[in-house]
Amino acid sequence: MTFDGSSVNRRQGSDTKTEILDIALSLFVKKGYHETSMQDIADTAGLTKGGLYYYIKSKDDVLFLLHDRFIVEGLRRLRLVEAEALEPEHKLIELLKMHLQIIDQFKDDITLFFNCMKYLSDDKKQAVQVKRDEYEDIFVRVLEEGKKKGVFKVEDSHIVVLYVLGACNFMHTWYKPGKGKSIEELSDIFITLITKGLFQ
Repeated sequence: MTFDGSSVNRRQGSDTKTEILDIALSLFVKKGYHETSMQDIADTAGLTKGGLYYYIKSKDDVLFLLHDRFIVEGLRRLRLVEAEALEPEHKLIELLKMHLQIIDQFKDDITLFFNCMKYLSDDKKQAVQVKRDEYEDIFVRVLEEGKKKGVFKVEDSHIVVLYVLGACNFMHTWYKPGKGKSIEELSDIFITLITKGLFQ
């Protein structure tokens, strides 16, 4: 059934937006970002174009919201780990595991975002960067804590974090869930490689 903006209360607003994002992501993966139109998204979601615009105004909005949902969830999980009473070396390992789980869970969102982030408007790029900085800062704080305690041998914690997260993030280009090694096995490999170079 299609509906316009005047009848959106027939669905739960947040559920509808989530459904629209999932549909848009599926279309972007299948057809490509540029080849998918707002009309395609509306048709697949069973909405009129006016109904779709009630929730999202452009593909730029969709791309931003897809990033927002995985970065917000990632921040939530990382903050929980950071708040735990763990020694920095154990906290870093748990943060890395959580980061790789996020990549596993949101692989399509992340792949699309990294491929298409250049198409975001400048204001959205700035908003994205704020949250990405917050994400990186959690790792930086843990490294700095470990550095002060003599656990980690690092000179510039921020550069190390950029290197480590960059190596992990690149996994989205080759990791295929259900094929080859599991995310748990890959986590063990990544963590061994990363921590060997950091621990005193």
